[in-house]
Amino acid sequence: METFNFALSVTAPIFLTLLVGYGLARVGLLSESFVDDASRLVFLVTLPALLFFNIFGSDAQLGEELPLLAAGLIGSLLTVPLAWVVARPLEYGDRSAFIQGAFRGNLGIIGLAWAANAYGPGGLAQAALLMAVITIFYNVAAVALFAVYSQKAKFSWVKLAKDIASNPLILAIVLALVAKSAGVVLPQMVVQTGDYLASVTLPLALLCIGASLDLSMLSRSSFGAFAASGFKLLVVPLVLVAAGWLFGLDAQSMAILFLLAAAPTASASFIMARALGGNSQLAANIVALSTLFSIVTASIGLALLKVYVP
Repeated sequence: METFNFALSVTAPIFLTLLVGYGLARVGLLSESFVDDASRLVFLVTLPALLFFNIFGSDAQLGEELPLLAAGLIGSLLTVPLAWVVARPLEYGDRSAFIQGAFRGNLGIIGLAWAANAYGPGGLAQAALLMAVITIFYNVAAVALFAVYSQKAKFSWVKLAKDIASNPLILAIVLALVAKSAGVVLPQMVVQTGDYLASVTLPLALLCIGASLDLSMLSRSSFGAFAASGFKLLVVPLVLVAAGWLFGLDAQSMAILFLLAAAPTASASFIMARALGGNSQLAANIVALSTLFSIVTASIGLALLKVYVP
């Protein structure tokens, strides 16, 4: 019971904050325009500040985290062909949304929030490094999927590389690592300002995600949406934890790997499906279903890890 209480202490506050955001949007206290502006603020300013100052101020070293990063990347690489195999029975036009929904997790908000709840700033710094590696892979894989399955997809690999290189989250992590290795000393007033910005990130982002959820879609969810959500919440964590076990990760690193793997499907999968001609309704259903059930799967999985990887 103590172990399960620890797991719930990590996941339940995040889920409840999502529900608060959902409720505030339904009573009109969070308008769509506010959610759009706040989401941009988080992505462009406060989340980069959170990542930069947590990595810059932590004891985490890139070289020491290479086993964690390798396990996360290899595990993620394995999940895409597995999802492709599972998607084969679906209609051709549904496969891109299914596959992306099955592997692309909400690492930047929910994954980081779980890691911070579980292990504080040190866990957050580890999760940020892992997020940077997996996010690059996510972007490449997602665009490639829609290029294969969508007639509307028109893109350039050069443009994709530029988009990744200009991603504010990845830039913040790289700058923090460079500043740490160069021995840069920031003025206290800069650090305190960064902490102020960082402190609003997770609550604001979670409220925005909750406000964006449309649970009415659950009644229209298809077998494909349930299958993709099950794959994301069960198969992906199992594959990444197995990779972590092969790399001999310690208990905290294994838990960080699991929490990011167990995060529900990212809302970016819906945005990309709509932009590139995939089945956006299926993508939206996967986001809603995986978000709803993630508290159960993540809590049980984290409790099991605490028992078997003490």
